[in-house]
Amino acid sequence: MTTPGSLDGDETVADGPASSGGRRSQRVTISDLARRLHISKASVSYALNDRPGVSEETRRRVLSLAEELGFHPNSAAVALSASRTRTIGIVIARDPALISTEAFYMHTLVGIEQYLNEVDSSLLLRLTGEHGEDLDVLRRWSRQGRVDGFILFDEHNDDQRVPLLKELGVPCVVVSSNAPDDGVGRLISSPEQTVTLLLDHLAELGHRDIAHVSGPFTFVHEQLRVKLLAEHAKRRGIRVTHLEGSYRYEDGAEMTRTVLARKKRPTALVLGNDLMAVAALRVAMDLGTAVPDELSIVAWDDSPLCELARPGITAVDQQTMERGRMAADLLFRIAAGESGLHWETPAGVLRVRDSSARANRTTPGRGPTRRLRPASP
Repeated sequence: MTTPGSLDGDETVADGPASSGGRRSQRVTISDLARRLHISKASVSYALNDRPGVSEETRRRVLSLAEELGFHPNSAAVALSASRTRTIGIVIARDPALISTEAFYMHTLVGIEQYLNEVDSSLLLRLTGEHGEDLDVLRRWSRQGRVDGFILFDEHNDDQRVPLLKELGVPCVVVSSNAPDDGVGRLISSPEQTVTLLLDHLAELGHRDIAHVSGPFTFVHEQLRVKLLAEHAKRRGIRVTHLEGSYRYEDGAEMTRTVLARKKRPTALVLGNDLMAVAALRVAMDLGTAVPDELSIVAWDDSPLCELARPGITAVDQQTMERGRMAADLLFRIAAGESGLHWETPAGVLRVRDSSARANRTTPGRGPTRRLRPASP
């Protein structure tokens, strides 16, 4: 059996990304080999890498079982063995209070940690302010050699992180919604999939006038969400009004009050994350608006919050834990020398719950998409 590179951790077999989004085949790890042979992981590693420290009989048994189970080191594992730190870096320029309550980041980080645990590697995480402090951290960690690469989130207009890391010669993967030819790795999740799921669901229920509360328009993925939502809604004869939020509970509550205070109210409300959706549900109930009889509520991201709410909130399961795993795997492949890789994430799944139902009234007038701002307090 050929074993290119040195494997010291609990590396994983993977046949590479499938065309449907890079899902892995069944995994066989060094731990599996060690458990079956009743020896240590270190002994398995010595045998696989033809190092001293084990007998020829043990080496033969390890190689024989590895061949039988189809174990082979993938490029990510080789990259880890050759890396300086076996550590990846994530620097997030967002309010820590928001990060701690938003399911997207929590689930993504869990997925990344699961992957890193399998390959015996580490995560270095820093939450910074939103005024360029993240650039200082990226620069400092790169020059100090503390990480082998970075995973970047929340790409925004005139984003300086990618050109900075390219200048410093540090690998990175951008978790994004677009795929420019900029020579860096990208894990791409198209908002079009989620837009289609949500609009098809609402259109089937007879909704023709909906409001959309997004995250900040400075984020590239939010700009694309708004654009695609407007285009797809128009094709279905649905009118959409857009309000800009910040993913916070308070924003979801304020925007919902703004929507419900209007004379011509929509029959459905689409919220940009789970936290704002829970706030919308609470405000609607406090104002005496029946959900879903008078207002259907759906969320862009699913989470336990949506499942536990009463009524449960219809939402899209974005499979964020798997996306976290894919981002880490992609980064290590790029660190191994593969360049410019773009992977697509698995499609989201609509979780239909009791917060969405058939529209019980017709909203007059269908017109072009409008962007609204909340009224001044």
